[in-house]
Amino acid sequence: NSLHWLRVDPDGTATELWIERSEPWLNLDDDTRLLTDGRILRSTERSGFRHLELREADGAFQQQLTEGDWVVTGVAHVGESRGEVLFLGTRDGVLERHLYAVPLGGGEPQRLTREPGWHEATVSDDGQRWVDTWSSLERAPAVAMRFRESSSSVSIHQPSATAASLDLSAPELREVRAADGSTPLHAALYRPTTSAEPSPAVVWVYGGPHSQKVANQWALTIELHRQLTCQLGFVVVVVDNRGTFFRGVDFEAPLWRQMGAVEVADQAAAVRQLAAEGLLDTSRVGITGGSYGGYLTIMAMLREPELFRSGVAAAPVTDWRLYDTAYTERYLGMPGEEPDAYAESSVLPRAGALRGALLLVHGLIDENVHFQHTARLLSALADADRDAELLVFPDERHLTRRQAARRQHQRRALSHLCRTLGQPLPSEVLGAAPDASERSPQAAS
Repeated sequence: NSLHWLRVDPDGTATELWIERSEPWLNLDDDTRLLTDGRILRSTERSGFRHLELREADGAFQQQLTEGDWVVTGVAHVGESRGEVLFLGTRDGVLERHLYAVPLGGGEPQRLTREPGWHEATVSDDGQRWVDTWSSLERAPAVAMRFRESSSSVSIHQPSATAASLDLSAPELREVRAADGSTPLHAALYRPTTSAEPSPAVVWVYGGPHSQKVANQWALTIELHRQLTCQLGFVVVVVDNRGTFFRGVDFEAPLWRQMGAVEVADQAAAVRQLAAEGLLDTSRVGITGGSYGGYLTIMAMLREPELFRSGVAAAPVTDWRLYDTAYTERYLGMPGEEPDAYAESSVLPRAGALRGALLLVHGLIDENVHFQHTARLLSALADADRDAELLVFPDERHLTRRQAARRQHQRRALSHLCRTLGQPLPSEVLGAAPDASERSPQAAS
């Protein structure tokens, strides 16, 4: 939660310029730029939202360049000859990304990108033009050269693909309320067209720090696992709970010393609000995710067993004492100093609360979330006289890479969700005769 800024001379002499502090933690960034006159362009979350500031060469604060309840997501270009900074940010809403220009002398940011959606920009050295790559839920990414002094552009790539042309249904973006009853959350809803409402539901979750999964972006539409799940008759729900990124420090901070609590509460609150609209059947709700999403899948089944009846957890963290210290200690503190936070955030002590049907998927050479996480959970479940199904890949890492392994992973996941939530599964989805574990809910791990 502290970042020390030093100027180091060629002879090795170091002079401290300033110290940046933030509670409960400090997020790092790649926004720092040095101007030719020695001044320092810097982004900081001192206000609670990441914004740009200028400092003198000696580190003294000079001027705030941007402000408001939105965030700068990255510096794209510093044009000293034009006296401006080009940056990407959420000034027009967190569901989109746009390119803006703000004067180095201060002033109102000017939006440079025109089309609604998600923009990425590579700016020329002179700041006169940029390559704009943008997409939306309805349109695949297009690429064009844009010019500062003209409204004209040069098309580099104009895709023909749209959601309609690919026979895909773009998800519906919705707003729901967090478990506190007041904080707005963004949700994406994939609604089946072949079944009557209320439908069975599958929550696709990640929910961890530094993530945003709901946006006006083509990547959501082209997510074919969710599309297939939807075509099988499920409502698929994706929610960015409190604790996720790009909405300010206060929105992230509920994870401090208590991972796995507020995230599950918000996911459950969203499901119940959608059920109140008649969109889904709360007696047939599943949940799935990988990595942090695998962790939340298990935690949701343990904390909300009457709501989340089935789950598929891939490469899940099960105990934060087994995970990367640089990541974990930012949020939970030092294990020796915060034993209660680590115990409360672990799924292992809660293993006896499992009531639903859980499928665990893990690669044995996972270099990120080691298989030890799943192994310890299986031991804890055995001690508590609880069962889970297990799919392991002996030669796969954190992400399943081989096509055959990916196919088996997704086939088993869909089969598990359909079987345990009472939804028919067409034989063509399986691609082969189901094995015993796919036919029988009582199959051993």
